[in-house]
Amino acid sequence: MNEFLNYQNKKLAKQQTIYAIVFAAIMIILLLFAYRRVVYTYYDGYVKLDQNNLRAIDDIYVLDIYKNVGDLVQPGDTLYSYVLLNNLLGQFNVNSVPSIILDHANLKLQAALARQEIPVLQTKINELIKRLKSEKNDIFYGLTDNTKRLAIEAELNEYREKLLEQQRKIQIYESMAGNSSRYIINSGYGHNHLPYSPGAQGYESGVVQYCCAPEEAIITDIKVAKNTVLFEKEPVIDLQHTDYKASHLGVMAYIPANQVKYINNNKRVEVIVNEDLTFYAHMSLLGLRVEDIPKHLLSNFSHDIDAVIALFTFDVGQKIPFWVLNDHVPVRVRVANDVFHEAFYNSLGGVFNGLFSQPDTVEYDPRRIFEVKEDQTLEPVDTATFKELIKDHNY
Repeated sequence: MNEFLNYQNKKLAKQQTIYAIVFAAIMIILLLFAYRRVVYTYYDGYVKLDQNNLRAIDDIYVLDIYKNVGDLVQPGDTLYSYVLLNNLLGQFNVNSVPSIILDHANLKLQAALARQEIPVLQTKINELIKRLKSEKNDIFYGLTDNTKRLAIEAELNEYREKLLEQQRKIQIYESMAGNSSRYIINSGYGHNHLPYSPGAQGYESGVVQYCCAPEEAIITDIKVAKNTVLFEKEPVIDLQHTDYKASHLGVMAYIPANQVKYINNNKRVEVIVNEDLTFYAHMSLLGLRVEDIPKHLLSNFSHDIDAVIALFTFDVGQKIPFWVLNDHVPVRVRVANDVFHEAFYNSLGGVFNGLFSQPDTVEYDPRRIFEVKEDQTLEPVDTATFKELIKDHNY
């Protein structure tokens, strides 16, 4: 009987020990969670980076796309070719004539009318020459003085100038008509260039327009395929410039009105991308604007549907992976609620670093990492091989 009681006591003690350990572990986790919630405040946010979204300048017909998603393009590289639909469709309107055709016909008419004046002026000049010779004979024999001869010479010079003027007019009209003729050829007038129609691929070189890259950039998305009709302002290609300073790289965070005080008291924050990546940033501007909080970020117990937007800038000297440098990458911003707690935590010398923060423990290829410089520009850690990496789409 005593042995059975001893066995039951040992079993009960073991169970109590296990329950105590489990209870202690749960309490430690709850305390840690409560500590982090009391000492820190978390805000939802995202990485903000301006993109260049190329759109159709007019109703166009895209002929070809010369680049692929992920390509690194230089200023002036051809992205796609297109033709303006207005140039092609206008000639098929039976109720109107294109203005370039009317201008060309008017120039031809003016040149023809000016040319008709040439024989009249030439006849008048020949008649004055004959009169001048007769007048010189009369002067030679003393029948008259020089008064009439001078008048004839003045009139002759005037008509000669008129003749030269008409000849210059003809040259100008013919030159302008030649230019307008080239414009007609470039406009495609008189040819079947309608999209998706027989013979529609024989575009004149002057009809085809090209869109070029404005700056060094990476193509992040292509919205259309070749041989596609687009209306004005429809998207074509999205570019991400490699000049991250000019693209206003930063972190946007949603700050509820009742939690603005923590941001005011703490300029330096932690930007948490995932469990392995945490960066430091400082506040650049609070109250940039007010935005609606996305529905998936709203709490069921919160009555606030909008928040003040705060802009944070990455601290200098940090290494940031390339994949983080994309617009709207979701992040969390962590800020200490009280300056004293933050100073106390820093004074611990990182003893509890593994408990209260997530250090960067993942090793990334240095070719895929950018470093923040003092002027807020970003440069690849390995600049030489970065562009080769992009060309291979291996980022």
